[in-house]
Amino acid sequence: MRRFAANYIFPVNEPPIRNGIVETTDDGEIIKIIRQEDNFSEIHSTQFFNGVVVPGFINAHCHLELSHLKGLKPDKPGIAGFIEAVTTFRNDVSTNVDESIKKALTEASNTGTVAIGDICNTTATLKFKKASGIQFYNFVELFGINPNAASNTFDNGIKAYEDFKRHYPNSTSLTPHSTYSISEELWTLIANHIHSFPNEPVSIHYGESKAEYQFLWSGDGPLYDRYSKASIPFVPPKGLTPCEVIKKNIPAFRKLMLIHNTFASTREIELLKTVYPDISLVTCPESNLLIEKNLPSLELLTMPGVNVCIGTDSLASSSSLSLLNHVMLILENYPSLSFDIVIKWATLNGAQALDMDKYLGTIEPGKKPGLLLITPFDFTKMRPTADSRIIRLI
Repeated sequence: MRRFAANYIFPVNEPPIRNGIVETTDDGEIIKIIRQEDNFSEIHSTQFFNGVVVPGFINAHCHLELSHLKGLKPDKPGIAGFIEAVTTFRNDVSTNVDESIKKALTEASNTGTVAIGDICNTTATLKFKKASGIQFYNFVELFGINPNAASNTFDNGIKAYEDFKRHYPNSTSLTPHSTYSISEELWTLIANHIHSFPNEPVSIHYGESKAEYQFLWSGDGPLYDRYSKASIPFVPPKGLTPCEVIKKNIPAFRKLMLIHNTFASTREIELLKTVYPDISLVTCPESNLLIEKNLPSLELLTMPGVNVCIGTDSLASSSSLSLLNHVMLILENYPSLSFDIVIKWATLNGAQALDMDKYLGTIEPGKKPGLLLITPFDFTKMRPTADSRIIRLI
């Protein structure tokens, strides 16, 4: 048995507990929370820490396969320029992909991440995930605007999906990349698969750029230029919106994760909520600022009935996989948000989106969420400081 005490315990599923004590088994299962409030007294075998204790972090959206692209600097701005840079350097033989993945996983673990919703285009991360103490939901992602390549793309995706399923049978999905990067032919194959597996969540990049809306509506703009420059055969869309693409191709009432939402409106999300009641919005603040120099509206992120989560995206568009860094970035850019709201986004909400909330996301009896200490902590403003760091207690 172990006991951890701090100035505050943030269980997340209930208000912060002043001078609380968390009692756990030796392997990290929560036994109980002792509430002392202002009547602090020493209890034997208790370790006291200056700061706040929170559950382990849930990174709702990451691309571990792109870890070797850390520090990528696209020549052109916006999503089209970023895609071009990733495509150009993704297969760079001068970088050690395996070592980059291992290093990224070590960083994630050391900074308090206990679970990751990871986008997989290949099985490159599989052996490293199995050796990691982190839990994973693997979204095997398909993309391709070339209608002639749809069958081959789908078949390769199914092979990767089946490989992940063997090791992660309850936490693997086949999923589309975005509303703008998939041909009608490939959408048909993906949609048929999704219909056959109704219990698997769907993750899709959504509303990340204005170019997405322009391409779907008028068939031109930066994404059209990108595909044309790459000599990819494609049929330009016309008169579509991201919302309509989702509703057309993803079955109703499916658990749906929309990634980025940088330019999404509350109206579109309200429309989608009527079709997909279990919807999560995943914000990736550092990536959003790097690629599009913009963030989702506060109104969108505080919509009633919407589950907001936090993702780091890949190291190609984020400087680190530390969720605390992204929590701080959100607090800096949305000063009206309180820490207890944002820490819920980084823990319980992510666990709910990834179907892991039965055992992760909150500090409550029966769960094994991991315990993190955030120190130092500004108790006047009740939020971390620029000097705050994570210490893993469990």
